[in-house]
Amino acid sequence: MIAAALTVSLAQAQEVGNVGTSAQLSIIPRIDLNPYIGFNSDAGTDFSLSNSSLYTLFEGSFGEHFSYSIMNHWLSAEPASLYEDTFFHSDTNNWVDWANLTYSSGDFFVTFGKNPLALGVWEQDAYDYESHFDINTTAWNEMPVYQWGADFGYYLTEDMYGVLQLTSSPFTETPFHNGVFSAGAMLRNDGGDFNYMASFNALGLGDNTFIKMLNAGGLYSFGDFVAGLDLSWHYFQDIWLNEASAAGTLEYDPSDKLNLIFKAGYEDCLAMDGFPVVPGGPKSFPLYCVPGRFFGGLAAHFFPLRDNDALRLHAVVAYDNGFPGFSINVGALYNIAIRIY
Repeated sequence: MIAAALTVSLAQAQEVGNVGTSAQLSIIPRIDLNPYIGFNSDAGTDFSLSNSSLYTLFEGSFGEHFSYSIMNHWLSAEPASLYEDTFFHSDTNNWVDWANLTYSSGDFFVTFGKNPLALGVWEQDAYDYESHFDINTTAWNEMPVYQWGADFGYYLTEDMYGVLQLTSSPFTETPFHNGVFSAGAMLRNDGGDFNYMASFNALGLGDNTFIKMLNAGGLYSFGDFVAGLDLSWHYFQDIWLNEASAAGTLEYDPSDKLNLIFKAGYEDCLAMDGFPVVPGGPKSFPLYCVPGRFFGGLAAHFFPLRDNDALRLHAVVAYDNGFPGFSINVGALYNIAIRIY
């Protein structure tokens, strides 16, 4: 994706009230080597370049009230897929991850352009170039999470804010085709030892029908550890829990140059006959789920440079019963930050 940001600090979570003018360009190449080792002859072995890519992030501010952010995904293991749907498509992820302009005044902010869906899970809070596909949920790996529209946000306290969002739908080929849209609301608290977020989203299918999504996530920091839990439910009309997932993380920082992350999750879904056939919409469940999927793994991040964390070396060992088998990922990314003014 890809999408998924998670997505660290995405457009709807930008700092507001910037003063002055600034611009910075980050160029982030990443290379991964990712062999898969199956448990049986059907699974066999496989190999991919995983999240190998070239990203750029251009962001800054002008004046007291305006800021902007543009993330591009120029190369990937399958580069042709980034460009075949070019710019104004909403049913795939492409070379424009996001491109938005934010106006802020006091505690209020509004963002226009292409943005991540306001999904209340911490998995979505990491930048795409930071993430590891093999220990992500199917939703993170496959959902076209970047959509065109607007976010309206308000800071309730210094650390807590709410967002109302109106965007295009991932189930139409082009944004707002035939008036189809998605809407969402998210509440997020970020700043103490315990942080949390929750969201409700309705993704338009057409004919006034929607896929509904409920998401909730929590993070608790204690000493050198951070523990997290994300819960997601996706359903259609009156069918409750068509798709559900839970993913937990335990992060440990033994030093400022080493970061260890254990992550495990489970997702399940119910097949649904008679799903409505709508233009550009899905024809059946599952959408973003593998039935009975369990996945888990350990990621190690090492930052060898003495004065900064621009270079990250990483290794991941993961298990996925959907393969079924193990995967091993080794690679590196380098964040080249250029301050323009």
